[in-house]
Amino acid sequence: MNIWLNEQAYTTIDACDLKALITELSLPDNAVAVAINGDIVPRHQWQDTPLEEGLQIAVFQAIAGG
Repeated sequence: MNIWLNEQAYTTIDACDLKALITELSLPDNAVAVAINGDIVPRHQWQDTPLEEGLQIAVFQAIAGG
């Protein structure tokens, strides 16, 4: 499936939902935030958020500091 990941074309290998995509990317799920088409998706909804062709997904890593 082809999606846009941080404004770059990306083809998922096996991901069918947002949680699976985060796992596929080897990202620590407790240290990232995700938006789909500009809307933040709460972490507890990742497994229930299916991926669809052409989605625009932005992944942000948490940064400590102020």
